[in-house]
Amino acid sequence: MKKPTGYIVYRGASLLDGKPIVVIAITKRSSNVKTGDVVQTYILADNGYSPLENLKSLADVSICGQCPHRRGLGGACYVNVGQGVTMVYKSLLKGNYPVYDPSVNDPVSGKMVRLGTYGDPASVPRHVWDLLLTNAKGHLGYTHQWKNGRANHVMDLCMASADNASERLQAKLLKYRTFRVRAVSEPVLKGEFECPASAEQGKRLTCVECKACSGGIGTNKGDPVIIVHGSLKSRFVPMLSVA
Repeated sequence: MKKPTGYIVYRGASLLDGKPIVVIAITKRSSNVKTGDVVQTYILADNGYSPLENLKSLADVSICGQCPHRRGLGGACYVNVGQGVTMVYKSLLKGNYPVYDPSVNDPVSGKMVRLGTYGDPASVPRHVWDLLLTNAKGHLGYTHQWKNGRANHVMDLCMASADNASERLQAKLLKYRTFRVRAVSEPVLKGEFECPASAEQGKRLTCVECKACSGGIGTNKGDPVIIVHGSLKSRFVPMLSVA
């Protein structure tokens, strides 16, 4: 029997709007040069429509919530939904992913896990992430839902995504660690450091090696910052003045 490349770790209601979602952990060895060999998790709307259809109809609100980078809203999301996300969706339809059961086999053991390679981790109940991380080596995660309070259950696991200096200040007042996207012309702020996996840092470390993006509340750890990237990075410019 062929070894599965991934597993269904959750199928149920989104915590963002109550509609059905599914979470799939891809456990085959990752070739992502930025992250390194990380278990990637895909959060998809489970409504019978493809990720691209949900993006266009804005039904991706179930998994992305109030993220300003949603492509259907004209945002600068770097995730190419037509590629990896769609491949995962098609494999799901084919029944290629069994239900995750770590008591039988834990393909996540000893690995780093990315919470929400696509989709916001805040859309998923906390017990799902806790189960997946039981034997994991570590994790990384990011959420835009910290501003509306819908991410309170994962803020010790996720970085507060900030898109300008004002948002970072708001997050720091809440004692959250931040991961900020900046324009080339914007400076690195006090308490921040440039992401070592970024192009501007020469990709000197992978996420597996760095491990900085593991969230945390009220800690003195530094906050990573990265220059906006991806095929839609030009869309980020109008967001610079957002207060």
